[in-house]
Amino acid sequence: MVVYDRVSSLAVRRLLAPAGALKQGWKGGEQQMRSIVHKSILQLPENYPQPWDYKNKGYQYTDAPFDCTQDRFTQNSRLIVVEGNVASGKSSLARQLADQLGFYHMPEFKMDDVLIDRYGNDLRKFYHLFPKRFRIPDMQMFYKNPMDELSAAMQERIFRCRFDQYLNALAHIMNTGQGVVLERAPHSDFVFANAMRAKNYIGHEFFKYYYFVRKNALPKLNFWPHLVIYLDVPVAKCMENIRKRGKVEEIACLDEEYLGTIEESYKDSLREYRKHSKILAFDWSTPGDVDSVVEDIEATDLDFFEWHSGDVFEEWHAPVDEITWNGWRQYVTSKSNAHFYAFDGIETHDVGELYINPRDAGHFLQVMRQEVLKSPYAYGYNLKKGDEMAGMDNWRTFHVLPEKWYEYWWKELWYDNWNAMELVIDPQMKNLDPDYLHAHH
Repeated sequence: MVVYDRVSSLAVRRLLAPAGALKQGWKGGEQQMRSIVHKSILQLPENYPQPWDYKNKGYQYTDAPFDCTQDRFTQNSRLIVVEGNVASGKSSLARQLADQLGFYHMPEFKMDDVLIDRYGNDLRKFYHLFPKRFRIPDMQMFYKNPMDELSAAMQERIFRCRFDQYLNALAHIMNTGQGVVLERAPHSDFVFANAMRAKNYIGHEFFKYYYFVRKNALPKLNFWPHLVIYLDVPVAKCMENIRKRGKVEEIACLDEEYLGTIEESYKDSLREYRKHSKILAFDWSTPGDVDSVVEDIEATDLDFFEWHSGDVFEEWHAPVDEITWNGWRQYVTSKSNAHFYAFDGIETHDVGELYINPRDAGHFLQVMRQEVLKSPYAYGYNLKKGDEMAGMDNWRTFHVLPEKWYEYWWKELWYDNWNAMELVIDPQMKNLDPDYLHAHH
Protein backbone atom coordinates (compact mmCIF):
# COMPACT_ATOMS: atom_id res chain seq x y z
CA MET A 1 0.00 0.00 0.00
CA VAL A 2 1.25 3.49 -0.88
CA VAL A 3 -0.21 6.29 1.24
CA TYR A 4 0.16 10.02 0.61
CA ASP A 5 -0.48 12.72 3.22
CA ARG A 6 -0.72 10.18 6.04
CA VAL A 7 -0.88 12.07 9.35
CA SER A 8 -0.42 9.61 12.21
CA SER A 9 -1.33 6.03 12.98
CA LEU A 10 -4.65 5.34 14.63
CA ALA A 11 -2.91 2.99 17.07
CA VAL A 12 -0.69 5.80 18.42
CA ARG A 13 -3.65 8.14 18.84
CA ARG A 14 -5.59 5.50 20.73
CA LEU A 15 -2.63 4.81 23.02
CA LEU A 16 -2.14 8.49 23.84
CA ALA A 17 -5.80 9.38 24.22
CA PRO A 18 -7.53 9.00 27.58
CA ALA A 19 -10.27 6.37 27.86
CA GLY A 20 -13.31 7.38 25.83
CA ALA A 21 -11.52 10.38 24.38
CA LEU A 22 -12.02 9.48 20.73
CA LYS A 23 -15.78 9.50 21.19
CA GLN A 24 -15.65 12.90 22.81
CA GLY A 25 -13.32 14.55 20.27
CA TRP A 26 -10.18 14.46 22.47
CA LYS A 27 -7.88 17.45 22.26
CA GLY A 28 -4.29 16.14 22.14
CA GLY A 29 -2.00 18.90 23.44
CA GLU A 30 -3.38 22.17 22.12
CA GLN A 31 -4.67 20.90 18.78
CA GLN A 32 -7.94 19.01 18.46
CA MET A 33 -7.87 16.15 15.96
CA ARG A 34 -10.90 16.57 13.71
CA SER A 35 -10.93 13.29 11.82
CA ILE A 36 -13.64 11.12 10.34
CA VAL A 37 -14.70 8.31 12.65
CA HIS A 38 -16.60 5.06 12.24
CA LYS A 39 -20.35 5.55 12.50
CA SER A 40 -20.43 3.55 15.74
CA ILE A 41 -18.12 6.10 17.39
CA LEU A 42 -19.73 9.31 16.21
CA GLN A 43 -21.89 10.91 18.91
CA LEU A 44 -24.33 13.68 18.12
CA PRO A 45 -25.67 16.15 20.68
CA GLU A 46 -29.22 15.64 21.87
CA ASN A 47 -30.40 18.80 20.13
CA TYR A 48 -28.81 17.91 16.79
CA PRO A 49 -31.17 19.15 14.03
CA GLN A 50 -33.09 16.79 11.80
CA PRO A 51 -31.98 16.62 8.14
CA TRP A 52 -33.39 19.44 6.05
CA ASP A 53 -35.64 18.05 3.29
CA TYR A 54 -33.83 20.00 0.59
CA LYS A 55 -35.05 17.85 -2.28
CA ASN A 56 -38.63 18.91 -1.60
CA LYS A 57 -38.13 22.26 0.09
CA GLY A 58 -35.02 23.56 -1.63
CA TYR A 59 -33.21 26.13 0.50
CA GLN A 60 -34.11 29.79 0.02
CA TYR A 61 -33.25 33.10 1.68
CA THR A 62 -36.47 32.82 3.65
CA ASP A 63 -35.37 29.48 5.12
CA ALA A 64 -32.02 30.73 6.42
CA PRO A 65 -33.26 32.39 9.65
CA PHE A 66 -35.01 29.18 10.69
CA ASP A 67 -32.43 26.55 9.78
CA CYS A 68 -28.74 27.23 10.38
CA THR A 69 -26.02 25.44 8.48
CA GLN A 70 -23.13 25.29 10.94
CA ASP A 71 -25.29 23.54 13.54
CA ARG A 72 -25.26 20.47 11.29
CA PHE A 73 -21.50 20.15 10.88
CA THR A 74 -19.81 17.27 12.68
CA GLN A 75 -16.42 15.65 12.22
CA ASN A 76 -18.08 13.35 9.68
CA SER A 77 -19.52 16.15 7.58
CA ARG A 78 -16.91 15.52 4.90
CA LEU A 79 -16.68 14.86 1.20
CA ILE A 80 -14.68 11.80 0.13
CA VAL A 81 -14.06 11.16 -3.56
CA VAL A 82 -12.97 7.70 -4.71
CA GLU A 83 -10.90 7.75 -7.91
CA GLY A 84 -9.25 5.13 -10.08
CA ASN A 85 -9.04 3.65 -13.55
CA VAL A 86 -11.87 1.78 -15.23
CA ALA A 87 -12.56 -1.54 -13.46
CA SER A 88 -10.29 -0.68 -10.53
CA GLY A 89 -12.87 -1.55 -7.87
CA LYS A 90 -14.08 1.97 -7.00
CA SER A 91 -17.76 1.16 -6.68
CA SER A 92 -17.33 -1.72 -4.27
CA LEU A 93 -14.96 0.24 -2.01
CA ALA A 94 -17.13 3.37 -2.10
CA ARG A 95 -20.24 1.43 -1.04
CA GLN A 96 -18.42 -0.27 1.83
CA LEU A 97 -16.82 2.96 3.03
CA ALA A 98 -20.16 4.74 3.04
CA ASP A 99 -21.69 1.88 5.03
CA GLN A 100 -18.96 1.82 7.68
CA LEU A 101 -18.73 5.58 8.06
CA GLY A 102 -22.47 6.25 7.90
CA PHE A 103 -21.98 8.41 4.79
CA TYR A 104 -24.28 8.89 1.83
CA HIS A 105 -23.02 6.98 -1.22
CA MET A 106 -23.23 8.64 -4.64
CA PRO A 107 -22.42 6.15 -7.43
CA GLU A 108 -20.59 7.32 -10.51
CA PHE A 109 -22.81 9.26 -12.91
CA LYS A 110 -24.17 7.23 -15.79
CA MET A 111 -26.10 8.38 -18.85
CA ASP A 112 -29.19 6.45 -17.75
CA ASP A 113 -29.54 9.07 -15.02
CA VAL A 114 -30.56 11.68 -17.62
CA LEU A 115 -31.90 9.61 -20.52
CA ILE A 116 -34.94 8.29 -18.62
CA ASP A 117 -37.42 10.98 -17.60
CA ARG A 118 -39.92 11.21 -14.74
CA TYR A 119 -42.65 9.59 -16.81
CA GLY A 120 -40.53 6.55 -17.57
CA ASN A 121 -39.75 7.60 -21.13
CA ASP A 122 -36.38 6.27 -22.25
CA LEU A 123 -35.26 8.81 -24.84
CA ARG A 124 -33.11 6.18 -26.55
CA LYS A 125 -36.31 4.44 -27.69
CA PHE A 126 -37.12 7.56 -29.73
CA TYR A 127 -33.67 8.00 -31.28
CA HIS A 128 -34.95 6.73 -34.64
CA LEU A 129 -37.22 9.81 -34.70
CA PHE A 130 -34.56 12.29 -33.55
CA PRO A 131 -32.11 14.05 -35.85
CA LYS A 132 -28.75 12.39 -35.37
CA ARG A 133 -27.27 15.28 -33.35
CA PHE A 134 -29.76 14.51 -30.57
CA ARG A 135 -29.00 10.78 -30.30
CA ILE A 136 -26.49 11.27 -27.49
CA PRO A 137 -24.77 7.91 -26.85
CA ASP A 138 -24.80 6.09 -23.57
CA MET A 139 -21.64 4.16 -22.68
CA GLN A 140 -22.72 0.97 -24.42
CA MET A 141 -23.42 2.89 -27.62
CA PHE A 142 -20.03 4.59 -27.25
CA TYR A 143 -18.26 1.25 -26.87
CA LYS A 144 -19.89 -0.04 -30.06
CA ASN A 145 -18.84 2.99 -32.12
CA PRO A 146 -16.35 5.24 -30.28
CA MET A 147 -15.36 6.98 -33.54
CA ASP A 148 -18.85 8.43 -33.92
CA GLU A 149 -18.86 12.24 -34.00
CA LEU A 150 -21.34 12.24 -31.12
CA SER A 151 -18.68 10.91 -28.71
CA ALA A 152 -17.70 14.53 -28.09
CA ALA A 153 -21.28 15.54 -27.26
CA MET A 154 -21.49 12.60 -24.86
CA GLN A 155 -18.27 13.60 -23.11
CA GLU A 156 -19.42 17.20 -22.75
CA ARG A 157 -22.72 16.07 -21.28
CA ILE A 158 -20.98 13.74 -18.81
CA PHE A 159 -18.74 16.56 -17.58
CA ARG A 160 -21.69 18.88 -17.03
CA CYS A 161 -23.59 16.15 -15.19
CA ARG A 162 -20.58 15.40 -12.99
CA PHE A 163 -20.55 19.14 -12.23
CA ASP A 164 -24.18 18.96 -11.08
CA GLN A 165 -23.58 15.75 -9.13
CA TYR A 166 -20.72 17.38 -7.23
CA LEU A 167 -23.02 20.25 -6.26
CA ASN A 168 -25.56 17.63 -5.15
CA ALA A 169 -22.92 16.15 -2.84
CA LEU A 170 -22.14 19.55 -1.34
CA ALA A 171 -25.85 20.28 -0.94
CA HIS A 172 -26.37 17.01 0.91
CA ILE A 173 -23.58 17.76 3.37
CA MET A 174 -24.76 21.30 4.09
CA ASN A 175 -28.45 20.41 4.37
CA THR A 176 -28.12 17.23 6.42
CA GLY A 177 -24.64 17.19 7.99
CA GLN A 178 -24.11 13.67 6.64
CA GLY A 179 -20.84 13.02 4.85
CA VAL A 180 -20.75 11.86 1.22
CA VAL A 181 -18.68 9.25 -0.59
CA LEU A 182 -18.68 10.19 -4.27
CA GLU A 183 -17.35 8.04 -7.11
CA ARG A 184 -15.31 10.33 -9.37
CA ALA A 185 -15.58 14.10 -9.49
CA PRO A 186 -15.65 16.64 -12.33
CA HIS A 187 -12.08 17.58 -11.36
CA SER A 188 -10.76 14.26 -12.69
CA ASP A 189 -13.09 13.94 -15.68
CA PHE A 190 -10.33 15.18 -18.00
CA VAL A 191 -8.57 11.80 -17.75
CA PHE A 192 -11.29 10.43 -20.06
CA ALA A 193 -11.06 13.38 -22.45
CA ASN A 194 -7.32 12.73 -22.70
CA ALA A 195 -7.91 9.03 -23.41
CA MET A 196 -10.54 9.80 -26.04
CA ARG A 197 -8.23 12.28 -27.73
CA ALA A 198 -5.34 9.80 -27.67
CA LYS A 199 -7.53 7.32 -29.56
CA ASN A 200 -8.86 10.06 -31.87
CA TYR A 201 -12.40 9.51 -30.60
CA ILE A 202 -12.77 13.29 -30.24
CA GLY A 203 -11.38 16.05 -32.43
CA HIS A 204 -8.80 18.70 -31.66
CA GLU A 205 -11.31 21.58 -31.65
CA PHE A 206 -13.52 19.87 -29.09
CA PHE A 207 -10.48 18.96 -27.00
CA LYS A 208 -9.49 22.64 -26.74
CA TYR A 209 -13.09 23.61 -26.03
CA TYR A 210 -13.35 20.97 -23.29
CA TYR A 211 -10.35 22.36 -21.41
CA PHE A 212 -11.61 25.91 -21.79
CA VAL A 213 -14.96 24.90 -20.27
CA ARG A 214 -13.23 22.95 -17.50
CA LYS A 215 -11.04 25.90 -16.57
CA ASN A 216 -14.09 28.14 -16.37
CA ALA A 217 -16.36 25.67 -14.56
CA LEU A 218 -14.30 24.13 -11.74
CA PRO A 219 -13.79 27.38 -9.77
CA LYS A 220 -17.58 27.77 -9.68
CA LEU A 221 -17.74 24.66 -7.47
CA ASN A 222 -15.56 26.46 -4.88
CA PHE A 223 -15.24 23.51 -2.47
CA TRP A 224 -12.72 20.73 -3.12
CA PRO A 225 -13.02 17.27 -1.55
CA HIS A 226 -11.67 16.83 1.96
CA LEU A 227 -10.19 13.47 1.02
CA VAL A 228 -9.39 11.77 -2.27
CA ILE A 229 -8.89 7.99 -2.24
CA TYR A 230 -7.04 6.73 -5.30
CA LEU A 231 -6.99 3.05 -6.17
CA ASP A 232 -3.78 2.24 -8.04
CA VAL A 233 -4.38 -0.75 -10.29
CA PRO A 234 -2.06 -1.70 -13.20
CA VAL A 235 -3.52 -1.41 -16.68
CA ALA A 236 -3.12 -5.15 -17.25
CA LYS A 237 -5.18 -5.90 -14.15
CA CYS A 238 -7.89 -3.41 -15.21
CA MET A 239 -8.08 -5.08 -18.61
CA GLU A 240 -8.35 -8.46 -16.93
CA ASN A 241 -11.25 -7.16 -14.80
CA ILE A 242 -12.95 -5.75 -17.89
CA ARG A 243 -12.67 -9.09 -19.68
CA LYS A 244 -14.28 -10.78 -16.69
CA ARG A 245 -17.35 -8.57 -17.17
CA GLY A 246 -17.82 -10.26 -20.54
CA LYS A 247 -19.09 -7.18 -22.42
CA VAL A 248 -17.73 -7.58 -25.95
CA GLU A 249 -17.97 -3.93 -27.02
CA GLU A 250 -16.36 -2.69 -23.80
CA ILE A 251 -13.47 -5.12 -24.23
CA ALA A 252 -12.90 -3.95 -27.82
CA CYS A 253 -12.97 -0.24 -26.97
CA LEU A 254 -11.03 -0.05 -23.72
CA ASP A 255 -7.63 -1.20 -24.88
CA GLU A 256 -4.20 -0.74 -23.32
CA GLU A 257 -3.65 2.68 -24.90
CA TYR A 258 -6.98 4.01 -23.64
CA LEU A 259 -6.49 2.75 -20.07
CA GLY A 260 -2.80 3.69 -20.11
CA THR A 261 -3.68 7.30 -20.98
CA ILE A 262 -6.14 7.38 -18.07
CA GLU A 263 -3.46 6.03 -15.74
CA GLU A 264 -0.92 8.65 -16.84
CA SER A 265 -3.49 11.44 -16.69
CA TYR A 266 -4.33 10.55 -13.10
CA LYS A 267 -0.80 11.63 -12.13
CA ASP A 268 -1.75 15.17 -13.18
CA SER A 269 -5.13 14.84 -11.49
CA LEU A 270 -3.60 13.83 -8.15
CA ARG A 271 -1.09 16.68 -8.35
CA GLU A 272 -4.02 19.06 -8.79
CA TYR A 273 -6.00 17.48 -5.97
CA ARG A 274 -2.95 17.64 -3.70
CA LYS A 275 -3.10 21.44 -3.61
CA HIS A 276 -6.56 21.39 -2.03
CA SER A 277 -7.29 17.96 -0.51
CA LYS A 278 -5.71 15.16 1.47
CA ILE A 279 -4.90 12.06 -0.58
CA LEU A 280 -4.74 8.39 0.33
CA ALA A 281 -3.49 6.13 -2.47
CA PHE A 282 -3.64 2.35 -2.23
CA ASP A 283 -2.18 -0.44 -4.30
CA TRP A 284 -5.47 -2.14 -5.20
CA SER A 285 -4.13 -4.77 -7.61
CA THR A 286 -5.64 -7.18 -5.15
CA PRO A 287 -8.54 -5.48 -3.34
CA GLY A 288 -7.48 -4.78 0.23
CA ASP A 289 -9.21 -4.83 3.58
CA VAL A 290 -11.81 -2.08 3.85
CA ASP A 291 -11.34 -1.95 7.63
CA SER A 292 -7.71 -0.96 7.06
CA VAL A 293 -8.81 1.81 4.71
CA VAL A 294 -11.22 3.07 7.36
CA GLU A 295 -8.39 3.12 9.92
CA ASP A 296 -6.23 5.14 7.54
CA ILE A 297 -9.10 7.58 7.04
CA GLU A 298 -9.59 7.90 10.81
CA ALA A 299 -5.87 8.62 11.20
CA THR A 300 -5.97 11.51 8.72
CA ASP A 301 -6.50 15.00 10.09
CA LEU A 302 -9.14 16.56 7.85
CA ASP A 303 -9.58 19.80 9.72
CA PHE A 304 -6.26 21.49 10.55
CA PHE A 305 -5.62 24.61 8.44
CA GLU A 306 -3.27 27.57 8.70
CA TRP A 307 -3.50 30.44 6.24
CA HIS A 308 0.26 30.57 5.76
CA SER A 309 0.82 26.83 5.29
CA GLY A 310 -0.99 26.09 1.99
CA ASP A 311 -4.38 25.85 0.37
CA VAL A 312 -5.53 22.44 1.64
CA PHE A 313 -9.04 22.90 3.14
CA GLU A 314 -8.87 26.68 2.61
CA GLU A 315 -12.31 27.00 1.05
CA TRP A 316 -13.85 25.00 3.93
CA HIS A 317 -12.35 27.44 6.45
CA ALA A 318 -12.98 30.69 4.56
CA PRO A 319 -16.65 31.01 5.65
CA VAL A 320 -16.51 32.10 9.29
CA ASP A 321 -20.10 33.08 10.03
CA GLU A 322 -23.58 31.67 9.57
CA ILE A 323 -24.57 34.22 6.92
CA THR A 324 -21.72 33.15 4.65
CA TRP A 325 -22.44 29.45 5.15
CA ASN A 326 -26.14 29.97 4.42
CA GLY A 327 -25.20 31.77 1.22
CA TRP A 328 -23.08 28.85 0.06
CA ARG A 329 -25.81 26.44 1.07
CA GLN A 330 -28.31 28.27 -1.12
CA TYR A 331 -25.77 28.34 -3.96
CA VAL A 332 -25.07 24.59 -4.01
CA THR A 333 -28.69 23.60 -3.35
CA SER A 334 -30.12 25.73 -6.14
CA LYS A 335 -27.25 24.93 -8.56
CA SER A 336 -28.76 27.38 -11.04
CA ASN A 337 -26.28 30.22 -10.49
CA ALA A 338 -23.34 27.84 -10.47
CA HIS A 339 -24.49 26.26 -13.73
CA PHE A 340 -25.11 29.68 -15.28
CA TYR A 341 -21.70 31.07 -14.31
CA ALA A 342 -19.90 27.90 -15.40
CA PHE A 343 -21.46 27.25 -18.81
CA ASP A 344 -23.64 30.10 -20.05
CA GLY A 345 -22.37 32.18 -22.97
CA ILE A 346 -19.54 29.83 -24.00
CA GLU A 347 -19.68 29.64 -27.77
CA THR A 348 -19.54 26.33 -29.62
CA HIS A 349 -19.73 27.55 -33.22
CA ASP A 350 -16.05 26.65 -33.81
CA VAL A 351 -16.60 23.10 -32.58
CA GLY A 352 -18.09 21.08 -35.42
CA GLU A 353 -18.87 18.10 -33.21
CA LEU A 354 -21.19 20.25 -31.07
CA TYR A 355 -22.93 22.12 -33.90
CA ILE A 356 -26.74 21.99 -33.87
CA ASN A 357 -28.69 22.77 -37.02
CA PRO A 358 -31.62 25.07 -36.07
CA ARG A 359 -34.00 23.08 -38.27
CA ASP A 360 -32.90 19.88 -36.55
CA ALA A 361 -33.56 21.50 -33.19
CA GLY A 362 -37.07 22.46 -34.28
CA HIS A 363 -37.88 18.97 -35.48
CA PHE A 364 -36.44 17.47 -32.30
CA LEU A 365 -38.71 19.64 -30.14
CA GLN A 366 -41.67 18.68 -32.29
CA VAL A 367 -40.89 15.00 -31.70
CA MET A 368 -40.54 15.63 -27.96
CA ARG A 369 -44.02 17.18 -27.83
CA GLN A 370 -45.81 14.89 -30.26
CA GLU A 371 -44.21 11.52 -29.57
CA VAL A 372 -42.35 11.58 -26.24
CA LEU A 373 -44.39 13.81 -23.93
CA LYS A 374 -47.53 13.79 -26.09
CA SER A 375 -48.21 17.23 -24.70
CA PRO A 376 -47.34 20.86 -25.45
CA TYR A 377 -46.46 21.33 -21.77
CA ALA A 378 -43.11 20.93 -20.10
CA TYR A 379 -42.06 18.41 -17.47
CA GLY A 380 -44.09 18.63 -14.29
CA TYR A 381 -47.10 20.37 -15.84
CA ASN A 382 -49.01 17.46 -17.37
CA LEU A 383 -52.11 16.69 -15.33
CA LYS A 384 -52.95 13.70 -17.53
CA LYS A 385 -49.63 12.14 -16.50
CA GLY A 386 -50.31 12.61 -12.80
CA ASP A 387 -48.59 15.95 -12.23
CA GLU A 388 -50.13 18.20 -9.61
CA MET A 389 -51.51 21.60 -10.49
CA ALA A 390 -48.61 24.10 -10.45
CA GLY A 391 -48.91 27.86 -10.52
CA MET A 392 -46.82 31.00 -10.68
CA ASP A 393 -45.42 30.47 -7.19
CA ASN A 394 -43.35 27.57 -8.58
CA TRP A 395 -41.12 29.86 -10.62
CA ARG A 396 -37.39 29.73 -9.81
CA THR A 397 -34.43 31.70 -11.13
CA PHE A 398 -33.19 30.16 -14.39
CA HIS A 399 -35.78 27.40 -14.42
CA VAL A 400 -39.53 26.89 -14.39
CA LEU A 401 -39.82 23.28 -13.28
CA PRO A 402 -42.47 23.05 -10.56
CA GLU A 403 -39.97 21.53 -8.11
CA LYS A 404 -37.55 23.63 -6.09
CA TRP A 405 -34.81 21.05 -6.56
CA TYR A 406 -33.43 19.43 -9.69
CA GLU A 407 -30.73 16.78 -9.82
CA TYR A 408 -29.24 17.35 -13.27
CA TRP A 409 -29.72 20.19 -15.73
CA TRP A 410 -29.64 17.59 -18.51
CA LYS A 411 -32.33 15.48 -16.85
CA GLU A 412 -35.37 17.63 -17.72
CA LEU A 413 -34.46 21.25 -17.05
CA TRP A 414 -32.82 21.64 -20.46
CA TYR A 415 -36.30 21.31 -22.01
CA ASP A 416 -37.39 24.53 -20.29
CA ASN A 417 -34.40 26.38 -21.72
CA TRP A 418 -34.67 25.41 -25.39
CA ASN A 419 -36.62 27.17 -28.07
CA ALA A 420 -37.04 27.10 -31.82
CA MET A 421 -38.85 29.04 -34.50
CA GLU A 422 -41.20 26.08 -34.89
CA LEU A 423 -42.40 26.66 -31.31
CA VAL A 424 -43.34 30.25 -32.15
CA ILE A 425 -45.11 29.40 -35.39
CA ASP A 426 -46.76 26.22 -34.12
CA PRO A 427 -46.94 26.35 -30.29
CA GLN A 428 -49.14 23.26 -30.15
CA MET A 429 -46.66 21.40 -32.35
CA LYS A 430 -49.35 19.84 -34.54
CA ASN A 431 -47.40 20.01 -37.78
CA LEU A 432 -44.75 17.35 -37.23
CA ASP A 433 -43.18 16.39 -40.57
CA PRO A 434 -42.84 12.58 -40.62
CA ASP A 435 -40.51 12.76 -43.66
CA TYR A 436 -38.10 15.30 -42.15
CA LEU A 437 -35.32 12.84 -41.38
CA HIS A 438 -35.63 11.17 -44.79
CA ALA A 439 -35.45 14.51 -46.57
CA HIS A 440 -32.67 16.12 -44.53
CA HIS A 441 -30.39 13.23 -43.54
